Amino acid sequence: MIVLATVIIVAFGAFVIYSQLTSPKREAKAEATKLAQKYAKLKTVKNFYWYNRQKTYFTIDGQNTNSQNIYVVIAQKGGQINIYSHDKGISGTKARSIVQKEHQPKKITKIAMGMWKKKPVWEITYLNKYNRLCYDLVSFKNGSMLKTIQNI
Repeated sequence: MIVLATVIIVAFGAFVIYSQLTSPKREAKAEATKLAQKYAKLKTVKNFYWYNRQKTYFTIDGQNTNSQNIYVVIAQKGGQINIYSHDKGISGTKARSIVQKEHQPKKITKIAMGMWKKKPVWEITYLNKYNRLCYDLVSFKNGSMLKTIQNI
């Protein structure tokens, strides 16, 4: 009986901690989705990205009411919203393959879309062969490598 009670308490504690740790991301996604629905006529959500470099951006990848696949990039501060059609640039998968070809990362840890110098970019964060954190910014428009930081 004591063992069962201990297991229940530990499981409940783990759930509470997990909920508190993931709450900011859930809240950001919910708020970004509402804005995307209102201003970009978003109908469905496929992915959510949280980009944090010079500024923080939340990006919703989905489909609008006209059945167009779009990215809705929302600035955390100021709420500026940019909408990009999938066919006007490269996908996160393509950006990933560009980084893999260029740097042969040991492990890609994150892919996120945001804005850098007022242009849409894919940020790819990864571990290199020395297990050091690195990141690349890849242009959404043409797939060119805009910035690389190695061995952080």
